[in-house]
Amino acid sequence: MTRETIVRRLGAAQRTLAFALAVRALGIAIAAGTAALLLFALVDALVGLPIGLRRLGVPFALAAAAAVLLRDAVTRIRPAFTASAEQVALWFEQRIPTLRYSLVTVVGGPSTGDSAPLLGAASAAPLERTARTAARLAIVRPLLAAAIALIALLAAPRGAMARLTTPRAGDSLDRPGAAARGAADPLAAIVVRVRPPAYTGLPEQVIDDPSSVHALAGGRVVVEGRGSGVDAQVGDARVTSVERDGRWQLALSVPVEPLGVRLKGAARERVLVIEPIADSVPVARLDVPTRDSVLRAATGTVVLRAELRDDHALADAAFEYVVSSGAGETFTFRGGRIAARTFPAGTGAARLDGSFALDTLKLAPGDLVHLRAVARDRNDVTGPGVGASETRTLRIARADEYDSVSVDPMPPTEPEKNALSQRMILQLTQELRARERRIGVDQTKRESRSIAVEQTRLRKRVGEIVFTRLSEDQGEHAHFAGDGHEHGPERPVDPDAVLAAAEAASNVDRSAALEGEADESPVVAINRPLLEAYNHMWQASTELEVGNPRAAIPWMERAIAALQRARAAERIYLRGRPPRVVVDLAKVRGAGRERSAPSARSARAALDPDREARLARFDSLLATVASDPLGATDALLLLRLSLPPDERASAAALTAAADAVRKGGDVTAALQRARRALAGPPVRTEALGPWGR
Repeated sequence: MTRETIVRRLGAAQRTLAFALAVRALGIAIAAGTAALLLFALVDALVGLPIGLRRLGVPFALAAAAAVLLRDAVTRIRPAFTASAEQVALWFEQRIPTLRYSLVTVVGGPSTGDSAPLLGAASAAPLERTARTAARLAIVRPLLAAAIALIALLAAPRGAMARLTTPRAGDSLDRPGAAARGAADPLAAIVVRVRPPAYTGLPEQVIDDPSSVHALAGGRVVVEGRGSGVDAQVGDARVTSVERDGRWQLALSVPVEPLGVRLKGAARERVLVIEPIADSVPVARLDVPTRDSVLRAATGTVVLRAELRDDHALADAAFEYVVSSGAGETFTFRGGRIAARTFPAGTGAARLDGSFALDTLKLAPGDLVHLRAVARDRNDVTGPGVGASETRTLRIARADEYDSVSVDPMPPTEPEKNALSQRMILQLTQELRARERRIGVDQTKRESRSIAVEQTRLRKRVGEIVFTRLSEDQGEHAHFAGDGHEHGPERPVDPDAVLAAAEAASNVDRSAALEGEADESPVVAINRPLLEAYNHMWQASTELEVGNPRAAIPWMERAIAALQRARAAERIYLRGRPPRVVVDLAKVRGAGRERSAPSARSARAALDPDREARLARFDSLLATVASDPLGATDALLLLRLSLPPDERASAAALTAAADAVRKGGDVTAALQRARRALAGPPVRTEALGPWGR
């Protein structure tokens, strides 16, 4: 036998061994994946895994098998296929001691492997038998383990494997041992199937072991469990279950108000809360026309466009119009529909377009056309629901409307505007004074100086008003301190000196009194308060500049009072003075009689009278959470049913607490949230009462 023949025999043996390693890796992977799946099934049978974890069972088993295959492919199969002839010969040398390195010597090269004794020893070696024996030993145990795992997988209950391979809501009744548990306690596990009304087109919803169920009003709720002998108490009515194939079923209609169903079994009772969901009406938004309009003539085409939306399905929609004609106490109305449209089933949102010609409505001057979009849904149980958009109005103008004259209102006088501005500056200063201790000295100075700028601007405006009035000839360019021109250091003005100059300039005889024996002439009466306000503003701005808002507030109040006197001086009074009316307060106090009916008062929001009672019930049931968790769960659900309809947060918190108590474990956080929701937000009170305590 030549060297090439021995090398070919080694190659065939190498392929046999590599194939055996591949089969071995496949058997181990199958065994590992099956074992992982069986482990998931065992844990699910013992504790009942949630559907989220059960959905991870098959991916986890496949990942385990793939990990085993990848490990063997990297560490064993790939090295077996890529090994050299010398490495294969050494493997045989280890298992056939009679070779005495003749095989590896022959394979090593022609120069050392041509001797007859070495070729004879290598040719006589049982290479094929040794390879087959090693391959058989390598694959027997992994294949046996895979076979055992597959047999165990096939022998597992069908429901247990179905919960892992095809997990779905409602398969809690298929858990291993569910039949035995149902025979002992038919209410141990229930499945609720919520069937919405047919008009919604929504699929059936299945819920495992719930404490409360949300369903559309008018739908059906089917409660199912293992065992027999279960009835339901719904209000004053008693509903008997239907039994079939070792299961019981109860079919209930979803009411309009929340309903508590008391399920009664042979061993115990259980409460199930059915919370209805009202079908909302369609929402319609009229996009065109965008606003109300007045038309000169009843001609032309009006384009209509609306957006429609419903939570389940729209049935039909149209534009509606109402034409009102007449005047005084006599009106006539007529209406109709435009661009009516029916929608196919399942339409949740749509757009409605239409138009109409004003000429076809035969409108007269003064007529009104009211337009809106109206949509209906497919609710054939409690409806249909009708939704309408906002209304747009088109009015045809009358001929006499064009003869009216539009008069702009007179703006307020300068003293009134100045008083308003001074009040705003006073309010800003008072707010700064209230925050002074909190914001600090530096921030107070910055804000005070910014207010001083506004005060200075207002003071200069008052000065311009005064001296504009005093200077009849604008060409003389009379200037004064504070008029905006440069006059050196600014200081308060002397009202008497300024008014004296004004009287002399106006050539008015001050000895002649005005009508009504007034004490002062118009120049003095009007402008003296403005000059006083000017000086008070100067003092206020000085205090603000140094960051002392507290000292500036009295000067601002005096400036406002002076502006009010200037405002009163500009009014026109009747001839003479009204007599002073003297009233003896001590005599007339309490002598009046109430003859008019008091106005109606708006009622405050009524307090919940049962809140304290519900809190007491909740506190009392806490003692039974540890000793009787099922009874505490039912008590929480019954307490939830006693809540007012607007207590949605409390209802959700009580339902979550009931679910937590039913499942067991640490329920402290859930009960704390429920207690806080029942108590409501804390009432905030002042630190000190009216008497300082």
